[in-house]
Amino acid sequence: MLVLVAAKPRPPEPRRIALRVDAGVSVAPDFERIAAWAKRRGIEVETGPEGAAVPKGFETAHLSTLPAPEGLAAQLARFPVALEDHGFLFDARTYTGEDAAIVLVDPARPREVFVLGNTSAAVVALAAQRLFRREGNPPDYEVVSGELTKEGRFLARDGRLAIDRASDRDRIAAREQFFDDLKREKRGAQVWEVRDADRAAAAPWEKLSGRFAGKRAFTVRVYPDAVTKALYTGSSRPADLVAEQGRIRVELDASAPASPDLVSPVFAAAALAAASPALAERPTLLLAAGARRVGTWWGREVRGFAAFARAAGAEPSVEEVVKSSEEVSPVLAIGAAAAWLDAGARLDGDAAAEKALLEKAPGLAAQLDRWREAALRQSVKPPPRRPLPEGFLCGVSYAMTNAIDGSYVSPRSLETLKRLRGLSADSISVMPFAFARNAKAERISFVHASPRGETDEGTLRAVSDARSLGMTAMVKPQIWLGGSAFVGDIAMPDDDGWRRWFAAYRRFIVHHAVVAEAAGAALFCAGTELAGTEAREKEWRDTFAAVRLATGAPLLYAANWAANAPKIMFWDALDAIGVDFYDPLGKTEKLSDAALEEGARRAARPVAELARRAGKPVVFTEAGYPPVRGAWIAPHDEDSGRPPSGEDAARAIAAVGRALGRESWWKGVYWWKVFSDGGPARPGERGFNLLGTPAEKAIADVFAKAP
Repeated sequence: MLVLVAAKPRPPEPRRIALRVDAGVSVAPDFERIAAWAKRRGIEVETGPEGAAVPKGFETAHLSTLPAPEGLAAQLARFPVALEDHGFLFDARTYTGEDAAIVLVDPARPREVFVLGNTSAAVVALAAQRLFRREGNPPDYEVVSGELTKEGRFLARDGRLAIDRASDRDRIAAREQFFDDLKREKRGAQVWEVRDADRAAAAPWEKLSGRFAGKRAFTVRVYPDAVTKALYTGSSRPADLVAEQGRIRVELDASAPASPDLVSPVFAAAALAAASPALAERPTLLLAAGARRVGTWWGREVRGFAAFARAAGAEPSVEEVVKSSEEVSPVLAIGAAAAWLDAGARLDGDAAAEKALLEKAPGLAAQLDRWREAALRQSVKPPPRRPLPEGFLCGVSYAMTNAIDGSYVSPRSLETLKRLRGLSADSISVMPFAFARNAKAERISFVHASPRGETDEGTLRAVSDARSLGMTAMVKPQIWLGGSAFVGDIAMPDDDGWRRWFAAYRRFIVHHAVVAEAAGAALFCAGTELAGTEAREKEWRDTFAAVRLATGAPLLYAANWAANAPKIMFWDALDAIGVDFYDPLGKTEKLSDAALEEGARRAARPVAELARRAGKPVVFTEAGYPPVRGAWIAPHDEDSGRPPSGEDAARAIAAVGRALGRESWWKGVYWWKVFSDGGPARPGERGFNLLGTPAEKAIADVFAKAP
């Protein structure tokens, strides 16, 4: 008898990439960070100067700014591109912008990649995207100009390469076609630019804009959705005000959520700027004046916004508002300034409040100081506090893909949420990130303008989309430290340093609490894994009090592992105990299911006992296992070097569900993680992406059995 035995599939060979970098390109620090990220996913990166020998078995990527060195230019002679000193010509279009770059690959030599661009930043960004983020069968050529791309394949013809027209996908040309299709139509004093296909979507906004029509015209340009607007303008906000040569235009996303109303303030500001174009030189104050006319900003009444910001310890200064500082929260700055102007209108009249905006800086600052003092006399009303959602929270940590097509504002994100709903997930965790240079830095940068980052409108759309599917959402702002350092190591040298750090942190966290409240978030996590700060108990209690002025959602703090949660002394100031549960379940690779269950009970015992003492439920604000052999040994570590094993990650998830599923103190879990573009995990990947892995079914089973 012949017995056929299927051969065990061999794991994919690890990728190895040799970067050959021209002197005009600086790969530090951004590319080094990305390369470190790639290494954690099993990609080895070796860097050397252009012309250096390439080790055997390595792919090669040549990185160069223009003009390209002579030797590299000779290698590119077979490609249909003309290189110039300050740009390049490709397919009859010249690219000279600082954000322009091109990838070129000969299909006969797919392991050699050329990346050229007009600036080092453009080259590094495109190289990172191509080498580490593109999956499947990437195109032979890709041109990037701003947020737009042109890509396709080459054909060999007479010893050279030519564009395969059937494969060409040209978003740059599509943008030009979009603007050609816009039709200008006058509506009273306003001019609308809208395509025929978008008329129905634009109609409600036309009616709304009529409330703010003045004697001087402004233009409204309509985009069908946030992705199109982001690709063509660089912003995914519901509406933006643009001033060009004294003319005022509103860039409008016709799909913008009706609540909170972030469009009317821009229409009102546009009417003011159309009458006085010089106001556009002070964009924060201009939008504040628009919000003052409407009466609300991010779902809060304008009149009390300044008093709220002061009480929360997150008030912007007059100087920051007048200068429209890009580092200051636009939510807090515009809202507070709108309250100042509201007080000015009540004290001195509407005309005086608007006339003051055109004064020179010293006179304007004096007026705003006086009006601010009046605005601060308003009472502060925190939003009504809400209880925790009923039942067990079957949650997924919902990370944003840093690409516009797959971001929180995209249709792909909504489709991903529908998939999660099909797994019986009923909640997501939305995670906007801030950045600090290192563990000693007092400055926290959190204002995201690029639609590739976790913007406020992205948080709003993700929460709104989840709610439309009957799901709840937790907003969980986090800090990313430079060099991929651990956020728990944040520490200041003295009390003054701590005072400044907590002042910066309050601005960051209150900003996101306002956004979360406006979006309708069901939970808010006011801090994550900040172990080095937790001894500053008074400062944390003050921070929680400030956050409660911004949102009525139940508050949590995410401790770094269950073992560390009992060390924290401020749980009584919160509504639930949050834990990022990455505690090991065992020490060896070979463990039975029963041993894993016992390991889960043992790992969770510190928070089980804490919950009983504190009288608070526990939510695993994160929990996850990398798809590697013995995933339970070091659940936080995807860089362990252990071979891939999606089955072990799934076994660990199932063990936690069986061990803790009937515990009354366990209120919910957010499994780490799924990306907003819905992309599945790659074969052999060691990252935490759940989709397309055995872990996906495991969490569905845990959710199906949830109390």
